[in-house]
Amino acid sequence: MSNSVISEIDRSGLCLGCGLCEAVLGKENCTMQLRDDGFFHPQFKRLDKKSERVINEICPSINVRNEYELKKDERIWGKIIQLYEGFSADQEVRAKSSSGGVVSALAIYLLEHKKVDAVLHVGGDADDYQQNKLRKSYDREDVIRNNSSRYAPALMFSDIFEILNQSDEIFCFIGKPCDIAALKNFLRVYPTYQDRFKLTISIVCAGMPSFNGTRKLISDFHPQVPIKNLSYRGNGWPGYFSFSDNSGKVYSKSYNDSWGKVLNRHLCFRCKICPEGIGLLADIAIGDAWETKNGYPDFTEKEGNSLVITRTAIGQQVVDELINDEAIFCKSLPVEKLRLMQPFQYRRRKYAGMRIIAAMIAKQFLFRFHNLYIYRNLEFKSPKRLMKEFLGTFKRAIKMA
Repeated sequence: MSNSVISEIDRSGLCLGCGLCEAVLGKENCTMQLRDDGFFHPQFKRLDKKSERVINEICPSINVRNEYELKKDERIWGKIIQLYEGFSADQEVRAKSSSGGVVSALAIYLLEHKKVDAVLHVGGDADDYQQNKLRKSYDREDVIRNNSSRYAPALMFSDIFEILNQSDEIFCFIGKPCDIAALKNFLRVYPTYQDRFKLTISIVCAGMPSFNGTRKLISDFHPQVPIKNLSYRGNGWPGYFSFSDNSGKVYSKSYNDSWGKVLNRHLCFRCKICPEGIGLLADIAIGDAWETKNGYPDFTEKEGNSLVITRTAIGQQVVDELINDEAIFCKSLPVEKLRLMQPFQYRRRKYAGMRIIAAMIAKQFLFRFHNLYIYRNLEFKSPKRLMKEFLGTFKRAIKMA
């Protein structure tokens, strides 16, 4: 394997900017840099063969391994122990969160009941919206400060060794599905840290937009810089994109106008071929329990509801504890309801295999996506639709070459 393999991941638009390269090589040999395209990229100064092999093995862009072999009836949504719709009993948490506040409720409960020492999740910076990174939360105040969606890149793992080596703390880790995949890959190569993670929670994800999407939303208002207190969602459901400018004026756009018309047009190419955005590898996956109107999700503002999927015994145990203690209020749902609440994820899982095949041919890359059922899901699909998915992805991939 040559140096060009790692560099080609980045050049091909496959890099997720997670920061594992910087962590493995050290900041003296690799730094993550925000470039003009609005994404973080690794800048290599020195790359030895051993480190290159490690990066090639743990990079979540090309390695997603589900340890549980999916059965036929799990081919779309993965292993599900229980499916719920619910919300946090804490009204402040529910209101400030992206959906029903169950992610934050779980984090707060684990901390207050001493189940973990800290929660690792993405946090922003009120004074600089480009400073999304992995942060530690120790109490309810920390969790609320770092909660809500961030539809932009984040440096998840640049400082992972520093975080793990500065203490013996036990963590709950919260991230996107690709972040969970990255963590699992990391722990396979560095098993000494395996016992440091009590629980993993995945956010259901439709893709990571670049900072250029955020800048476009901001520029539409012609505000006075600097920009502060930027929020992508929250304070309602689905909530508003909002920020304040140097004069103190507050600007906002609806979810449909911000995500639906701007942000999702700036997605990372790797997100367009994502094998799963539903947290197959996590203990618990949580998203939006969208209500439907005329067969489509209804984005009318209302009180938030979270979609909760338990995938492992420990995940179910923790959710049961919160329900029993009335920290969250949940009702069980039939699995069939998922298709209505998350139609995008349903289509993505059905056709991801064809998009991945197109990307592998165009990029001459072999992805290591194991036990995800992505190719079996192509069985009995319309040849016309499959060809449309293939050509669309192939053209995008070639254009980026």
